Amino acid sequence: MTTLQVSMPVRALVRKELREYRRHRMIMLTAVILPIAFLVLPIVNLVLFNAETSLGGVDLAVGQAMFCFFLTPVIIPATMAAFSVIGERDQGTLEPLLTLPLSDREFLAGKVFAIVAPAVLVSFGIYLVYTGIAFVGTEGEIRAATLDWTWPFGFFLLTPLLAGFSTLAGMAFSVRARDIRVAEHLSGLVLLPSMLPLMLVVTQAIPARPVTWLALAAALVLIDATLWRLALRAFDRERAISAS
Repeated sequence: MTTLQVSMPVRALVRKELREYRRHRMIMLTAVILPIAFLVLPIVNLVLFNAETSLGGVDLAVGQAMFCFFLTPVIIPATMAAFSVIGERDQGTLEPLLTLPLSDREFLAGKVFAIVAPAVLVSFGIYLVYTGIAFVGTEGEIRAATLDWTWPFGFFLLTPLLAGFSTLAGMAFSVRARDIRVAEHLSGLVLLPSMLPLMLVVTQAIPARPVTWLALAAALVLIDATLWRLALRAFDRERAISAS
């Protein structure tokens, strides 16, 4: 089978997934409202920053703002991933979908890409807006800290990996759970504690240096690769259809 033949069914699945997400109210609310909130809060943080009264100084203030942006590629995919399998099953569309000429690898790859791609684009978009506002609307110490190149280096490096982690974890619960809300809650129990290393970095408990970001990226690559292999092994078409 050629690369073109493999990619065509995956692209068709991705287009179908994106259409489904646009019709799902909770997913659209999550994809629209949360990014706006995660953009507004850091901007307010910049506008209200006062070096004399701020606890922790400028580095902590910028780190707190950055934490919102790192949360974006983790939280946005969670709802979509929880819906990915159990939502199809509840709507009665999973069985027809699995009769299409898609291998398990292609099916999961299409599902993952349809979640990760928009989450990454939204995350990048709101961060670029934030840096643009910081560039034209701030000055002095807060401007220098906000535009320090190590932050975008870490953010653009980790965002796709964080989105992949959130998606694969959420899909694992979506396959097993009986209710979308249960899948979402279980995902949250796993995803939020996993943000602790990033919290240590943005609060400057661990220096936000390139080597730190590279170490976190290496760990996420290993985790994502492991989750992908586990997903391929655990995915069972008959169980996914018949679970209730």
